[in-house]
Amino acid sequence: MPRSLVRLRYRTPPASVTFSAALERVQQRTAALGKILERRVARHVTVQSNPRQVKLETMVNPKARLPATGQFHVHPRKPYTLQDVVDAEGTSPHGEIIYVFRNIKTNQIIYSLQPLLNNHHLEQLPFIGKHSKPPVLRPDEWSPHCVVTLPTSEQGHNAYRKLREFRKLHEMAWDKTHKEWKGLDIKHRIKKIMDQRANMSADLAEVLRIQETHGRKMTEARDEQEAKAVEYMDKRWAEIDALANTARAKEKVADNIKWLEHQVRSLTMKLSMKHNQNEADQKRLKNAKNIQEIRLRKLQYAVRKAEQFKSAQEELTRTAAPAKELGADGKLSELQDQALVLREALANPDPTRTAQDLEIDRDLLARLDGEIATLEAAFEAQTQLESRDHHIARSVLPPPLKNTLPTPYTLEGVRIQWLDLQDAVYAAGQWPEPIEHEELPLNGVRSQVALLSVEEYELERSKEVSNIINALLPGELEKVQMRSHEDRQTATQSA
Repeated sequence: MPRSLVRLRYRTPPASVTFSAALERVQQRTAALGKILERRVARHVTVQSNPRQVKLETMVNPKARLPATGQFHVHPRKPYTLQDVVDAEGTSPHGEIIYVFRNIKTNQIIYSLQPLLNNHHLEQLPFIGKHSKPPVLRPDEWSPHCVVTLPTSEQGHNAYRKLREFRKLHEMAWDKTHKEWKGLDIKHRIKKIMDQRANMSADLAEVLRIQETHGRKMTEARDEQEAKAVEYMDKRWAEIDALANTARAKEKVADNIKWLEHQVRSLTMKLSMKHNQNEADQKRLKNAKNIQEIRLRKLQYAVRKAEQFKSAQEELTRTAAPAKELGADGKLSELQDQALVLREALANPDPTRTAQDLEIDRDLLARLDGEIATLEAAFEAQTQLESRDHHIARSVLPPPLKNTLPTPYTLEGVRIQWLDLQDAVYAAGQWPEPIEHEELPLNGVRSQVALLSVEEYELERSKEVSNIINALLPGELEKVQMRSHEDRQTATQSA
């Protein structure tokens, strides 16, 4: 039966498609993203143009609240200190660098192992009269005097302790060295005692001379101990090899480890038998068992140590294989230079580079670090292989020879950086020959900073922002400028 056409229902036709609203939303979104990009680039340029490392700080902020015990918080701003000048990477361990500060009014000297002074450093200064000891540290009165860099932290601590002792003698035993000061009025005498500027140079020269003399004695003692250790190791390892070869050869029954173990078990059983309980038999059996146990322990020890030494030598030979290749030294230096360049590039990334490029650089840096670690381990293994300095070879040494002596003091690598090189003249003729004096480059960054007026700064800032946007999005610069021009026109018309 045919259906009535009146009852048929048709779908409503779709609405007409218009792209004007969607296009307008896309344009608005693009304009908003362009403004966001421009603001971020402008903020980056402002941060980068701020000359942070211009004002050197020498004092800890007394108003800063210390964190509670067991807590740690990151400071919002890192101060620019002497450590950023002499050890920018912060790789020197505590004690290698001695910071010397001077009071610009009284020429009092304070020694510190930290780049910033705190009020507890005033405890170094003795009370010798009225106004001789400041109640608090003032940043406008204390200035860097010099920085002393030593090869090891042990040598640095030794020099730090001696410098403080010498200054204490100058301040407390002045009547033995300057008897003529007794006739001066007390104010003039206090000023002369507080003035330690010249004494500091003489004290440092004397401390370095003492360390040079003591270093030669330490070197002789260490060389003598090392010679004794090498002689003992040669003799002891020869004995161990001989015993191990004897145990492996089994030419004699008394050198067979299994036979000796059987003898020990047999003697242990005989000691418990009833007919061997008298005193004479017990003494005879115990002596025989003791002799067999001593011989067994010697052979077992020799075989075990020989196997350990052989395994250690094979491992060192395998590890040292890359160091024996042709040009290994040059390859290591080249890899270290490449890693240094990449590390600096990642520490200060170029804003025009993408995140993918930075990730590639990180992977390359990780691979370079792995190759560098492998080569450094190879050179260290080669040194140990040649000098037999690994722990297995030295394990046969007695305690007096196993404990190595401290690193000898040396003047190689000692750096003295003066704020004023004329202060080194106070100890002219007393400095050891290897010592080289340098100038402390405090004003190096200040001379590289260009000071601009407000108009010049805004002009340079806008140029830098335009260059970065053009590098990030070629062609976007014209759009940003056009939008800025339209916004200014709109603001003018509305006004």
